[in-house]
Amino acid sequence: MLAAAAIAPAIVSLPAQAALSVVGTRFIYPGGARAETITARNSGSTPLLVQIWLDDGNANADPSGLRVPFVVAPPLARLDPQHALAVRVRAVGDELPSDRESRFWINLLEVPPAGPADNMLRIAYRLRMKLLYRPRGIDGDPRDAPDRLTWTYPDARARPVLVSKNPTPFYVTLTRVVLQGRPVVLAGGAVDVEPFGRAEIPLDAPPGPPADDIVFDAVDDGGRPREHRGRLDAH
Repeated sequence: MLAAAAIAPAIVSLPAQAALSVVGTRFIYPGGARAETITARNSGSTPLLVQIWLDDGNANADPSGLRVPFVVAPPLARLDPQHALAVRVRAVGDELPSDRESRFWINLLEVPPAGPADNMLRIAYRLRMKLLYRPRGIDGDPRDAPDRLTWTYPDARARPVLVSKNPTPFYVTLTRVVLQGRPVVLAGGAVDVEPFGRAEIPLDAPPGPPADDIVFDAVDDGGRPREHRGRLDAH
């Protein structure tokens, strides 16, 4: 089964009680795996029609026009009340980078059936969760990646930003950042620092002198936020 990892934000149009759920909130697809399984459940009292697809970052893309190196089976399924559905995800092709993780999103869209002569508005419920493809043999340990982040403040910018650079081949998902005792607002509730990349986090005000005073949470492979500490270095 896919390893459940960090909590990722779901795009949801919420009814009062959503019947569709997924075991796990973010998933790791290990390189070399023939296929992996995600389990969806219907906790409601009526059947559900569930559409399933993957995208590469565009949440609004038409699923029929997407080209991603994965296939899902089934792409459309009926899910009866109090039943589970095994969704198989299989990698196809070999075009993904072999030296770093690649990020995709798995989508599950629930459309509740309309009853006879039903004039009520029916709201679709969508879950969108992160899927990371982790190639075999990439250097390093994902558990060490958060502690290898570097933090700088480029004070020449018109607007203050905190820059985090990631020298590792692993995605690092930040769910909390506290700079010099002040919580930093993260857009969407979380920020991904890409492999060998950087993330710019807007600040409300410039920070003080560099010091060992950055505290942040990064989510581990088991889905738990772990606290780490960093240093704000001179740019």
